[in-house]
Amino acid sequence: MALKIYNTLTDKKEEMRAGRRSFFGLFGKKKIKMFVCGPTVYDSIHIGNARTFVIFDFIAKFLEYLGNDVFYLQNITDIDDRIINKARDEKVKPEEIAKKFEEHYLHDIKAMRIDAVDDYARASEHIDEIIAQVKTLIKKEYAYTARSVITDSPDAINDLGNKDVYFDVSKFEDYGKLSKQKLTEQESGTRVKVEDNKDDPRDFVLWKAQNYTYEPAWKSPWGMGRPGWHIEDTAITEKQLGQQYDIHCGGLDLKFPHHEAEIAQQEAASGKKPFVKYWLHSGLLTNKGEKMSKSLGNFITVGEALKKHPAEVWRFFMLNAHYRSPIDYNDDSIKQAEATLNRLIEFKTRLESVKAGDSNPKVVEKFAKMKEKFILDMTDDFNTPKAFAVLFNFIREINILIDENKVGEVNANDILKFLEDIDTFLKIIPKEKEIPKEIKDLVEKREKARENKEFEKSDSLREEIEEKGYIIKDTPSGSQIQKK
Repeated sequence: MALKIYNTLTDKKEEMRAGRRSFFGLFGKKKIKMFVCGPTVYDSIHIGNARTFVIFDFIAKFLEYLGNDVFYLQNITDIDDRIINKARDEKVKPEEIAKKFEEHYLHDIKAMRIDAVDDYARASEHIDEIIAQVKTLIKKEYAYTARSVITDSPDAINDLGNKDVYFDVSKFEDYGKLSKQKLTEQESGTRVKVEDNKDDPRDFVLWKAQNYTYEPAWKSPWGMGRPGWHIEDTAITEKQLGQQYDIHCGGLDLKFPHHEAEIAQQEAASGKKPFVKYWLHSGLLTNKGEKMSKSLGNFITVGEALKKHPAEVWRFFMLNAHYRSPIDYNDDSIKQAEATLNRLIEFKTRLESVKAGDSNPKVVEKFAKMKEKFILDMTDDFNTPKAFAVLFNFIREINILIDENKVGEVNANDILKFLEDIDTFLKIIPKEKEIPKEIKDLVEKREKARENKEFEKSDSLREEIEEKGYIIKDTPSGSQIQKK
């Protein structure tokens, strides 16, 4: 099946030949190597971060649904100025901060039902590969060393033997091809203050000299130091995915300078183009129109978010918009997402209550058309808004037929199987919990009261069931029970 993916590198949709499965049949597998920029573990992630990880969890799982063999690698940045600064402020070692918030991160993504990642790669475990890649760039004259900046701080080492290493962007003629910027128009290639010892403000650091006693450092040809931000990813991916691979993903805010720098580093070091065939970038989650970020203080952590709504609601909220589009977070939008998702959950419950009746050709026809359109929309650059519109229109039509007792048990089971299949990549349907025997007994007593026309008793039992946290609905095909 042809899968159309919007490639940020080429600014257009391109076809990726993928394996075929589901109702289209299975025609073999395609091996796909996929990398996603992971967290910098200096604090808990917020729902803006989580949107990126939910989106690429969904995309990886959908690629597998289509019959592909996906290897999904994600890095963990456990060496970073923000980690070091936090450790200094809290008077602990940087690795303690990194370990603590890596554990927080893994807990949070599990709670968000994110499980597509096959391997996590820490920067601290790839120092040899980072040093090797920096040495290659110096040898090929794409990088240069510079004397480290000396300060008067009491923590300063002031060792002139420790040097910084910078990538010389003027030597890489394609620099800017991802973000579509001309070299003369570009800003500094760093996310912190501009260093004073660079040949050009746009050059970015590959290796940072150890200047202070509290900084973690490793031995290198340039003295004691640590890797820069960008070089971590290319050293990791070269080791685990090779010098070229299929898909690189991340938030839109990483396109420049981070991803631009990655392309420059890897293509300069290997001499092979393209470094990555498809570049996918997710839209930002905003709060009142502003990017959600820790620096602005306008964020809500995943832990806080899950106290308000279940993971399935957050996933649906994030996936109900196209992955490349920005979405704005507010209480009303989350409540609307929850109400819409409840329609799907209630529909599933209604289908489960259909226990008899012949297969209806009309339902078979509607179901076949919906399935085909749903998957076609999903294969058009993962167009979840269109696919969900098709699904919920189908739900509306089938609910009418259920009310009319025109949906057979075979129809219901086929639709339920489809919902189960697509939830392998959407993960928006809550995992079913066994209804307690106490509640089942009350429902059975209520059914008997209704049959005997003991309506006061029936109403009293309904109230008791609802007080215990369950909702009961009477339908032509029987009573439906679900947890509030």
